[in-house]
Amino acid sequence: MMMSAVDSPLLYFCIGEKMSLNNDELLNNVKRQAKRLSKKLSIPLGHAQEMLSYIVYGCENWSSLRTSLKSESFDNEYLVLAALHPKADLFLFKLLNNNISSIITRFNIKVAEQKSYEEIKIILVSLFGIELTEFERKIK
Repeated sequence: MMMSAVDSPLLYFCIGEKMSLNNDELLNNVKRQAKRLSKKLSIPLGHAQEMLSYIVYGCENWSSLRTSLKSESFDNEYLVLAALHPKADLFLFKLLNNNISSIITRFNIKVAEQKSYEEIKIILVSLFGIELTEFERKIK
């Protein structure tokens, strides 16, 4: 039996009670992340969207990311990060932490201006509207 995207277990997060995010909410989160990246790196929004797609979500481009978020199956584990925000469930913070090295590696491939690991980590965590100190406190 095929599940709809809204029924997908990857879209349910427990915070005391069952809460779900639909595909439109995930897409809106990703759009906000791209705007933050655009501001952080002082680059055009379109460029930030393409970079975000590759760096954080491992997608070829913005169109591919949008299509994946609208899909009924989340075969890319990074897509779950679209639900990460300051009040998200702890497992999302840990998912980002577990994948931060590969995300930073992709960042270094796409961004010509080399930055330190910590500088990149601050940028990446801030894309989700989270301060680095809050992120580090939650993953401990």
